[in-house]
Amino acid sequence: MPSFAAIRFSALLSENTGQLVHFVELLKHEQELLVEGRVEELLALAEDKTAAVRQMQNAENSRALALGADGIDPSAESVAAFVQGKGKTLEDAWARYLSLAREASELNQINGKLIRQHMQNNQLALSVLLSASEIPLYNADGLSPAKPPGRLLGTF
Repeated sequence: MPSFAAIRFSALLSENTGQLVHFVELLKHEQELLVEGRVEELLALAEDKTAAVRQMQNAENSRALALGADGIDPSAESVAAFVQGKGKTLEDAWARYLSLAREASELNQINGKLIRQHMQNNQLALSVLLSASEIPLYNADGLSPAKPPGRLLGTF
């Protein structure tokens, strides 16, 4: 028969896993938006991600407190040792949780790279636009300069 600590841990782990599944889905959606260039939709998603992270952190804190109350260190190594021998169901649940956490970390890293790439592209486009804006199209009187800068097409 499982101990009270194992039962409580299992319930909290189930909650944590559900939240992590939701977070991974958000990260996948974020990646989809980034790849498709639908950056205008990222703001709303960022708010959802922030709320999900807060929820996960609260649940993680609850799990850590429950483990601590049972004299168990909440570190991954200690939890793995605690879970070992408590039954295949709990061991599998812990393995799934760790797998989801790795997936979330990998997705987050990839999304960060995609965001940095978008930022570099935007910076390059801005630089091009700003440098093009330095060529005067009109003078202070609102007239075009008599001779445009550079050479005319078809001339040598």
